[in-house]
Amino acid sequence: MRQGFARRGAGVLLASTLVSCGGGGGSPATPVLPTPPPSGWPAGTVLSLVSGETGAPIAGAQVIVAGLPPHVADAAGQATMQTTAAEGATVDVEAAGFLTRQTLVRHSLTRLTLWPDHARLPGSYTKALVYTSSAVGDSTSRVPLERLPPHVRTLALEPSDQLKADPQTMAAHRQAVDYFNAAVQGQVVFAVGGAADLIVPTRIDATYSSCEGRADRLLALTWVSRHEVSRAEIVFCSEKPTHLPTPIAHELGHVFGLRHSADGSDVMCRYYDSGAEHGFTDRETLAMSLLLLRRGGNAWPDNDRTATASGTHFRLFVD
Repeated sequence: MRQGFARRGAGVLLASTLVSCGGGGGSPATPVLPTPPPSGWPAGTVLSLVSGETGAPIAGAQVIVAGLPPHVADAAGQATMQTTAAEGATVDVEAAGFLTRQTLVRHSLTRLTLWPDHARLPGSYTKALVYTSSAVGDSTSRVPLERLPPHVRTLALEPSDQLKADPQTMAAHRQAVDYFNAAVQGQVVFAVGGAADLIVPTRIDATYSSCEGRADRLLALTWVSRHEVSRAEIVFCSEKPTHLPTPIAHELGHVFGLRHSADGSDVMCRYYDSGAEHGFTDRETLAMSLLLLRRGGNAWPDNDRTATASGTHFRLFVD
């Protein structure tokens, strides 16, 4: 039976003016000015175009800078700038089998990874899993990519004392984080308890307004600042959903930055088959690794040049 879980400061070189100590005729030395930081892509800059899925070079990819005729990547996936491109100029990268990449010229960024759009990970799947709201009262609109901050390398679930007293619940928590560790392969390390860069409390609260008498519900609460999750909690509406790891992994998926999938075999599917316990599917795993390559605020299909700082806001996922 299927159960529905209405689921830096820049260094500054100071130059002193040196005055001759002699008895006349001396003149001040010319101040030594700091060398300005490099900017843009000078002519001759080599861009590397690679698949975010495999890291393989993408021969034939077209790089369009500031609307000018494209530079075409060679067999090694490299394109050489023939003219200087100013910092902040628009960049569009097009290649068969990949989402169009829209970004900006950044001196420090000459390796451009592209997000696959093929049978294994079609664009429609990415759009649903990463860029569709899935929040209460808004399940269809496009939203920017939200993710854990890059500095979060460890995340720990912190069950309440009530949950810690239940061995079956604790086993489910541990299995849920094992699913994540298998999927992200060390890019972020998940645990139950202990110190971590981000602590996610879990608790039972049948009085939470979104429980609405539904004992099978789970809730993910996230606070997002500048498109990055700064705080999160997972709430169970009763003891019932605490005993299964996949629903816990599903809510943790929302904390990670995932939305809902329409594929019934996915952990992030809104509806869960309690008789088919399993971890993340291959394409969920691929989407997760690609998500970590992108800035918070990246817009569908793969555009980070419109990403802007945002205030802190709260999201509630009910499953």
